[in-house]
Amino acid sequence: MELVLFVHILGMAMWIGGGLAGMLVASTAQGEPAAVKAGAFRIVARLHTMVIGFGALIVLGTGVILTMALDTEGLGDLMRDPKLWVMIVTGIVAGLMVLFVGLPTATRLGALSVVSTKGTLPPAFETYRKRLVVVSGVSGGLAILALLAWYIF
Repeated sequence: MELVLFVHILGMAMWIGGGLAGMLVASTAQGEPAAVKAGAFRIVARLHTMVIGFGALIVLGTGVILTMALDTEGLGDLMRDPKLWVMIVTGIVAGLMVLFVGLPTATRLGALSVVSTKGTLPPAFETYRKRLVVVSGVSGGLAILALLAWYIF
């Protein structure tokens, strides 16, 4: 189980670290010309697919294994602890948000990151950018809450 716990924590580091890197790239590109902004958001889309989404998938999968292992290792009483349930529920909600809303939005945003001959981005670009900001902020906050749940409650 130590290996599964290590992989779980590694996935969380990928998820949160990738999110922080994506926020840095996106916020740095805000005042730039359309071509630079388009390139930055193609990088953000790749971060979501290769790092953030993969990290969230690892965390959800290993989280299920770790939860099931509580009973087999005689630690079933921990399932009554509210701290564990805060961790489980916030982690599941955040992970599902990343996989089913964040990833498709980031992929669409990356596809829309094409500068027209007029030097502008498509009108839908801003809509998807705002959606990704909200989804990433909420899911990232929930992921951090899940990470800290054991120490807060």
